[in-house]
Order: sequence, then structure tokens, then C-alpha cells
Amino acid sequence: MRYLEKLNLICNSSNQFIYLSLKLLFFSIISLNFLIGGCEKEDENKVQEKELSRLEKEAEKNVISKVKTQNNYFLKHKSFFKPPDEPATRYGSYPPIFGTQRCYRYYTETDTKVFSQTTIDAVYSYAVQDDCGGMFGFEIRWYVGAVFAVRMNGDKQLKMISIVCQNKERYGRVPSKPEYINSVVKCPPNTTQVLPI
Repeated sequence: MRYLEKLNLICNSSNQFIYLSLKLLFFSIISLNFLIGGCEKEDENKVQEKELSRLEKEAEKNVISKVKTQNNYFLKHKSFFKPPDEPATRYGSYPPIFGTQRCYRYYTETDTKVFSQTTIDAVYSYAVQDDCGGMFGFEIRWYVGAVFAVRMNGDKQLKMISIVCQNKERYGRVPSKPEYINSVVKCPPNTTQVLPI
């Protein structure tokens, strides 16, 4: 009988040891999972930031291209052109203006102002955030480019000025139009100039 009591005591001790070991193993696995999961999240954030920067650079390049095209068109034809509406779809403008594009929709507006001796024709090209094929929870910078054709002295002189601006932050509304005031072009509030063209 004593032998059975000792055996029971040993079994109970072994069971307690196994139970404690399993409990420790379980908490170690959970802790390790949180640690690894946190590192993966940091890597995901870096990957997402890199993708957002790539999309923004692509949109900037496309708006610059549109501005240059408008500038060249005006020099040749003495007027700007407004491309057909570029409607939004689930995957950007359709048909895609710049090959495969995601997350941006492009559109154009024209404007003419007449002063006493000066006529200012302007065209504005926008790149605004569109549906990113189901990727939600982030915002990207919006862009606006402008070309001003300033005709002075009854069309005897022509001055062309271009500018591209981007939102300072990755949120907000569509930027308002760049302005031409007293021979100076400037970006709207809450935007920065990408570069003069």
C-alpha cells in the first residue's frame, strides 16, 4: 500500500510538472507570436509607405507630362485642349491614360480671363485619389498642374508659365487652382510646388 501511495505522490508531482511546463510553453508561444507579429506589422508599414511613395511619384510624373503636353499643344495651335472626361472606375481612369494606373484619377479644366491689354488662358490638370482596387485605409497626395498662356499687347507677345503642386499632407481635399497674379504663378494654400516646368 505504501508503494501505491508513493507512486500516487510521484504521479501527482509529475502531472503538476507537466501541467506547469505546458502552461509555460503556451505563454511563451503567445509572447513570441506577439513579438513576431509586431515585427511583421513594422515591415508591412515600410512596404506600404514605399508603395504609396511610388504611386505618388508616378502621379507627379503623369501630371508633369500632361502639363508639358498642354504647353506644347498651345504653342502649336494657340489654344489648349480639354481631353474627354476621364471617368473614375474601380481601377483608376478608364481608359487608362498612362498605361496601367492605380489609385489616381486624372481630369482637366480650362479657363480664360480677359483684362484690358492681357488675356490669360489657363488649363489645369489634376491627379486625385481614386479607388485603389480595394486597398483602403490610407490616403495619398493629390496633384494639380497648370499652364498659363499670357497674351500681352494685343496678342503680339506670348508668355507661357507652368507649375505643378502637391498637397503638403496625405489627406485633404482637391487642391484649388494655382494662380497667376502680377506675372507670378504660385501654388494654392496647403500645397507645395513640385517644380516649375
